[in-house]
Amino acid sequence: MNPFGSILDRFLGRGDHAITIPPMDGALRPNDGLEDAALVQKRPGADNLAILGGRIVVGSGSAIFAVGEGSQEPLKTFAADVTCLAGLPDGSCVAGLADGTLVIVGGARDGQVTKLPAGIRCLTALCAVDAQIVVVANGSENHLVERWSRDLLEKGRSGSVWRVDLADGTASKIADQLAFPYGVLVSAGAVVIAEAWASRLVRYPHAGGRGEILLENLPGYPARLADDPDGGAWLSVFAPRSQLVEFVLREDEYRRRMVNEVPGDYWIAPTLRSGGSFLEPLQQGGVKQLGVLKPWSPSRSYGLLVRLDTSFRPRASFHSRADGTRHGVTSSLLHDGNVYFTAKGDGVIGSIPREHAE
Repeated sequence: MNPFGSILDRFLGRGDHAITIPPMDGALRPNDGLEDAALVQKRPGADNLAILGGRIVVGSGSAIFAVGEGSQEPLKTFAADVTCLAGLPDGSCVAGLADGTLVIVGGARDGQVTKLPAGIRCLTALCAVDAQIVVVANGSENHLVERWSRDLLEKGRSGSVWRVDLADGTASKIADQLAFPYGVLVSAGAVVIAEAWASRLVRYPHAGGRGEILLENLPGYPARLADDPDGGAWLSVFAPRSQLVEFVLREDEYRRRMVNEVPGDYWIAPTLRSGGSFLEPLQQGGVKQLGVLKPWSPSRSYGLLVRLDTSFRPRASFHSRADGTRHGVTSSLLHDGNVYFTAKGDGVIGSIPREHAE
C-alpha cells in the first residue's frame, strides 16, 4: 500500500475514502413490488425460511413455526434463539442456534445436536451440500448475531464460512477474514458468500482458496441467498447503505464515542426498521413533509429482494421504499411457483409469483 496515495485519497475523498453510494437503477430501480406482494402471515421476528417435510417453516425467536397454516403453536422450541435454518435433502431441516449448536428437526435424526468449535457462535446462514454436510456462515468472532450493527461500526472482518459434518461436528474452513458473511449458497461446485459489510458476493472453492468477486458495490447490505431451480438465485438485502453511514465509518473517534455513549437504537447505523422514534438520527432529510414520509426519502431501513441470473448479476428487484411496511428482508425461498420472503423488520412473510421476475 502506498501511504502517500492513501493520504491523498483521504484528502480528496476518493478510493477507500469515498462516501459515494451507487444509485438504485437498472434492474434495481425502486418500485413497490414487496408492498404489492401477497401477505402470507404476520410473525414478529420472522427471519429465515426453510422446507421441513414438504411445508414452509420459519424461525422466530427460539422457535420454528409453520407458515401459512392456522395453528400459531410452534413446531419446535429450543433453549436458544434460532439464528438460521436450512432444509436437508431427506425432508428434515437443520437449525443454527445462538449458543453455537446445530439441531436437526424432523426425519430419522430428529433432535440430533452438533456442537460447533469454539469461535463459531454468530451463525447467520446455512446451506446444505447433502444430507450430511452443511455450509455454515459465522458472521463474526467478536459479536453475536443480534449485535450486528456494532460489528459494522467496528468495521469487523472476523467472519468465516465453514464446511461442517453433522455426524461428528468436523469443521473445515472455506474462507475467513470476511466482513460479516450473511448468506451462503452452494452453486456449481463452489460456495457463493454474501459479504454484508463489503456489499458484495464472492465465490470460493469448497476446499478454500482465493475468492472470485461475482457482484460488488451493492447499494445495500446483502443477506441470505436462495437457489432458483430455473437458474440463478434470489438475494435478500436487509438494509440500505447511506452516505451518512459511510462518512461515520471513516470517523474513528466520533464512532467510538457514539458506540460508548449513545444507546444502540439511536446510533447512526442501518436498522431493520426505522421511524419508530423522534430520537432516531435524521438521515439527510429523511423526515416527514406535511406529515407524510415520501417514498424517496433517505432511510435507515428498506426492503429489497433481488433476482440474480446465472452469472449472479441483478435481473429484477422488488422493493419496499422509505414509506413502506415491509423492511428488513433477511431471507427468501422458492416453493410451488412462488417466491416467499421474510421482512424481519416488520414481522411479515409475503409471497410473489415467480413469473413476475421474468
